[in-house]
This record gives sequence, C-alpha cells and structure tokens, in this order.
Amino acid sequence: MSSYRTWLRWGYKKGRSSKFVLEGLNDKVLSVLAAAIPALLFICTGLVIYEFGFKPFRANHPAINFWLRFFLSLCTLLILIRIILEGFIKKKRWARILNILGWVIIVFLSFYVLPAKAAVRNLSSTYFVFLKLTLYAGIALGFITETSHFIQFIYRRSINPGLLFIGSFGFLILVGAFLLKLPNATYHGISGLDAIFTSTSAVCVTGLIVVDTANHFTPFGQLIIMILIQLGGLGFMTFAGLLAHAVAGHTSFKTQIAFKDMLSGKQVNNIMHFVYKVVIVTFLFEAIGAAGIFFSLDDALFETSLDKLFFAVFHSISAFCNAGFSTFKDGLHEEVIRFNYPLQFLIALLVILGGMGFPIVFNLYQFIKIKIINFSRRLLKQPKREHFPSLTFLNARLALLVSFSLLATGFVAYMLFEQSATLQEHPTWIGKIVTSFFGSVTPRTAGFNTVNMSALSLPTIMIYLLLMWIGASPGSTGGGIKTTTFGVAVLNLVSVVRGKDRTEFFRSEISHQSTRRAFAIIVLSLLFIGIAIFLISLNDSKKGLIALAFEIFSAFSTVGLSLGITADLSWFSKIVLMITMFAGRVG
Repeated sequence: MSSYRTWLRWGYKKGRSSKFVLEGLNDKVLSVLAAAIPALLFICTGLVIYEFGFKPFRANHPAINFWLRFFLSLCTLLILIRIILEGFIKKKRWARILNILGWVIIVFLSFYVLPAKAAVRNLSSTYFVFLKLTLYAGIALGFITETSHFIQFIYRRSINPGLLFIGSFGFLILVGAFLLKLPNATYHGISGLDAIFTSTSAVCVTGLIVVDTANHFTPFGQLIIMILIQLGGLGFMTFAGLLAHAVAGHTSFKTQIAFKDMLSGKQVNNIMHFVYKVVIVTFLFEAIGAAGIFFSLDDALFETSLDKLFFAVFHSISAFCNAGFSTFKDGLHEEVIRFNYPLQFLIALLVILGGMGFPIVFNLYQFIKIKIINFSRRLLKQPKREHFPSLTFLNARLALLVSFSLLATGFVAYMLFEQSATLQEHPTWIGKIVTSFFGSVTPRTAGFNTVNMSALSLPTIMIYLLLMWIGASPGSTGGGIKTTTFGVAVLNLVSVVRGKDRTEFFRSEISHQSTRRAFAIIVLSLLFIGIAIFLISLNDSKKGLIALAFEIFSAFSTVGLSLGITADLSWFSKIVLMITMFAGRVG
C-alpha cells in the first residue's frame, strides 16, 4: 500500500514537473513570436514605404509583390501558432476575437488582395488603387498593432509619464521628417530643415509652414501630413496604448496612471474607458465634419470625387485637431472658397469642439443627459432624481464661461476693427458675421485663415495675441496656457481687488494650489515667449517686432497663424520656432 502511494506521489510530481516544463516552453515560444512577428511586419512596412517613396504610384513591381507575399505568408503561419499557444493562457474573450480577426485580415491580404493586385493589368483603374491602398493600409495597421505590445513593456518600466509623452512626440517628428524627405512626398524635393519644421508643425498641430503644402507636397506627402496631424492631435502613445490594451485584454496600473496624466483624466480605475471614448468621439466628429465639408463643396473644384473626399477628410482632421493645415495655397482664403460661408462655419464648429477638451465634452454630455432624464421623470411624476456632482462640473463650467467670453469678445472686436480692412471684401452682412465669427475662433489655436492676414488692422492683431496666448481648454487638441488657467487668474485678481481672502467660483472655493499653479504657468509662458522673441530678433529684426511677436505667440500656442514671414526667417529662427512649437504642444 505504501509503495502504491509512493508511486502516486511520484506520478503527481512528475505530472506537475511536465506541466511546468510545457508552460515554460510555451512562454519561450511566445516570447520568440512576440519579436519575430513585428520584425516581419516591419520588413513589409519598409517595402511599402520604399514603393510609396521611390516608385511610381500606378505601378506593379513583381519583386516587391513576391517579397510581400513571402513575408506575409510567413507572418500568417506564426500568428496562427501564437493564437494556438495563447489558448492555454487566461485571456478575455474579446481580446481573443481581436487576435483572430487580425489573423483573418493578414490571411485576406496575403491570399486575396496581394495576388489580385499583382494580376491587375489596367494600372489606371480605380480597382487597382483600391487594392493597393487596402493592402498597404492593412500592413501598416498590422505593424502598429503588433508593435503596440511593446508599449505594455515600456509602461511597465519606471519611466516618468511626462518624459514618455515628450519622447513619443519627438520620435513621431523624426519619423515624419524622414517620410517627408522621400522623393515621392514632394514635387521638387525639400531640405532637411524644412522637412523637420513641417513635421514638427504637423505633429504639434500648429500649422506654421515654410513651404506651400498645396504646390510643394504630392498627395502622398499631404497624406503623411494628415496622419501626423491625427497622431499628434491625440498623441501617438494614446493610439499605441489603446491597441495594446485591445489586443492584450488588460493593462497595468502604471499604464493607467500614464494615460491619466497624458489625457488629463480624473480617475485611474476607468481611464481606459475614457481613452476609448476619446478616440471614438474624435473619429465620430471628424467623420461628420468630413461629410459636411464634402457636401458643401462644388464638384467643379476637383478633378475627381477622390480628390474632393481627400480634401474633406484632410480639413476635417486639421480643423478638429486645431492644426490649421490646408491643401489650398492661400488656405480658406483661396478665391474659389473664400465666400463659401457654410464651409467656414462648419470648420469653425469643428475647431470649437476640438478645442473644448474631451473631459469638458463628456461632462457637458453627462450634464445634459441628467437634465433630460430629470425632466422626463418630472413629467411622469417619478420622485427619483439624479444629481450631477457640482465639483466635477465646476472645471467645465469655468472653461465654457471663459471660452464663450473670448469668442464673444473676439467677434465684437473683429466686427468693429475690420470694417475698413478685411471685411471690405465681404459685402453682405451674412459674410461679415461669418467672417467675424471665424476670425474670433481661429486664433484659439486653429490657424485657418479666411482673410489676408497681412491686411489685419493693428488693434485686431493685438487682440489676436491675447486670444492665441490663452488658447483652448485643458485636455483638448489645442495649445495656449488654457482657458481655466486664465479664468482662475482673473477670479483671483477680482478677489484681491475686492479684498477677499478666498477665490470663489459659483459658491465654490478654488484652492490656493490651483491659484499658484495658474500664476506659475502665466509667468513661465511669458518668460518663454519673451526669450523666444529675443532669439529670433537676433537675425530677423528687420521683419518688425509685431510680426516676430505674432509668430512666437502663434508657435507657442500651436495656432499656426502668421503675418507672412515664416518662410523668410533664418535657419536659426526656424529652429527657435520648432522648439517653441514643441514646448507649446507638450506643455
């Protein structure tokens, strides 16, 4: 009997030992696959960049098709092995579904899209363009998704979230500059400094340009700029971290803290839900804006419907992200759309929504939702009422009040000071009202222009400096010192004038820490702006103090408006502008 028990114990230990060995082997294989699959997709992405950057777009290259087919087929096999091995690991169901869906997409690209593209003979057909864009978009998405696993590893390290945030912007700027230097990105080439400047302006959603976006960059180059604006508007780490969470099905506590700091979130426990809402709302607003822009344009302005669609998507993303880039030479002041007031009004609304800030948008939505629920319950004579936390809405209320005050002030000032200047070319009152409204919106970090900026009167320029300096609201795609910072400073000033010891807003006290932080931000911003103006005046003093100051305020607040001197600045001044844009974006 004792020998039988001994044999059972030996068998149990042997089984556990074998299980541990298999689990260890499984982990090792998964570790190898975690490095091999992104490496293969990186090679495929490199082939895509090579063809896009150096080869004619409407061309079928057998060698590139062969190597893409080889690496994608190998990648398909490795992903299948990983899915099978991950079946022994506890994972959320939706994460498994996403992994399988990713594998299906790679199979679809490898065994249908790529062979169909290689077999096309009519390279000028829309079908060929569709297959090519589908293939390359799928490869890029697969590469970003796979490399997003690496984000989880980065977040688990003891890296300061602020440093990680800054580093991601710097990395994105360098990648963007490299892509803009590709031969097919421009018609006549571009210098390294101009490429970095354009990439910095796009990633920092500023809009200052040293070369004409419309005539200098090809559609491929404009597509790169649009992607840089989108990634820079929400943050590259936001997209990568979101994909990592979606694929892995979980996220670490350090990751949640990093997202909380980068997105100005209030709580850690639901921060990933907040990130999902931010991305979904962004794409939703941009899609609605693109549809509105598309239908507000005349078909005669574009050669094809695809050009019209690209214009709509580009300007919707640029407006919501408060970037100010345009594919027209003179921006929205282009003669063919200068008097398209519905288009201007729609872009102004997108700018306002993007500059309002996601926490404020969600708070406002929740507030309206509760009001509607309580009203319906009051009609149905139901006693239960929902209450919105006043402290939560206090920040949103302050930001909305300051934003509305600035928009109203800018509108009235523009109507008064521009009657004999830029408003002269708009004979109707509708045109004057829309132009004035747009003129009060655009210095709030938007950067679009519907008028000749060099024709603005001096009082309007001075008001623009103030509006640009204040900027958008916290947690938005815009820059500036933020509306809440300015609002807290004004409230504290009013309290000092009245001889009060407390700074209050709607019967709630603003903490001394918030007041000190607001004044610290104000002093530091003015100090930084003053030093930057001094530095660019060393080589470009002939441009005039007003023009130089306007340029620096625009760069620091990521506005993108200019009095027409950006392209003529010296290389040193351009570097100062790049540093100013970067500092203004990362805060």
